[in-house]
Amino acid sequence: MPELPAMSDREIWEKASTIAAAFGDDEPEHFTDRLFDILRDTTNPQDWRRVAAALDAIAGASKQ
Repeated sequence: MPELPAMSDREIWEKASTIAAAFGDDEPEHFTDRLFDILRDTTNPQDWRRVAAALDAIAGASKQ
């Protein structure tokens, strides 16, 4: 089975930033559809884990 291409670190952080901005005040019924729209072009499951780690870092950062 061919290895899926990995996203660059920049792509990971851009994707995580997009998700954080999109879901700041989201209602639960829209969450799944919107999250899928953002992640549907991310084919490598390892990249999903990297995006999740970046989201954790964004969510845990102090607001300025």
